[in-house]
Amino acid sequence: MEIYKNEELRQQIVNDGSKMVAQGEFWLFGTATYYDGTMISREKAEKDARYFFNMLDRKLLKRIDYIENRKLDRLVFIETGRTRTNTHIHFYIKGNNYVGYRQLEEKCIELWNEKIKKRHNIKLLDNLYAGNRRNGYCWKEMNNLNADVWHTESSHLNLT
Repeated sequence: MEIYKNEELRQQIVNDGSKMVAQGEFWLFGTATYYDGTMISREKAEKDARYFFNMLDRKLLKRIDYIENRKLDRLVFIETGRTRTNTHIHFYIKGNNYVGYRQLEEKCIELWNEKIKKRHNIKLLDNLYAGNRRNGYCWKEMNNLNADVWHTESSHLNLT
């Protein structure tokens, strides 16, 4: 896409994306990996992400919230790493009045490790305090790659 070849515009997208994440006040930043990310297609990672987050909603939300399609706030990114071959998932997520920080953290670890085939691990980092925030992390590839690769390989996955 021609729009991404404009360096000023690319930087504006990175800055705006980082601000959007900051305004969302997400509690956790997660990285979910596979034993061999080179053997995982983007489609498989998207399917796993949908399954993982739907299961997380079912386990943590009240039944009425789930039935009415209310979900935990999240942003999900499928990435392929520096080599463009190591598929993995990054996400930002937060709980609500009924789902606490520790409960969310523990359930993410439990579900990824018990329910996702070919998974390696999941790392969750605090994203609440200013010194810990990783608001711009998932926009990093926007600066490092040509537009077509970023757009197809590291685009935001809408799972809501």
